[in-house]
Order: sequence, then C-alpha cells, then structure tokens
Amino acid sequence: MSVLLVIGVIIAFVGPLAWSFVAVGKRISAEEKKEGRDLTNEINPFTGGK
Repeated sequence: MSVLLVIGVIIAFVGPLAWSFVAVGKRISAEEKKEGRDLTNEINPFTGGK
C-alpha cells in the first residue's frame, strides 16, 4: 500500500511540472513558427529586451 502512495505522490508532483514544461515548449514553438525564425536569444524574460 505504501508503494502505491509513494507512486501517487510522485505523479502528483511530477505530472504538473512536466505539463508546464510541455506547455511552455509548445508556446515557444508556436511563437517561433509565427515569426519564422529562432527566438532563443531575442527575449530576456527579466528585462523584456535583448
């Protein structure tokens, strides 16, 4: 029973974390397709500039 509890807790924490990484990756991919270029070094999330 405790093994199932541990697995459930791991899924409860890892699941949303993985979901957020996938969502951010899809968002970045969509923005890059819209712009038609690689935006890796274009946006600084702290200042909003290059």
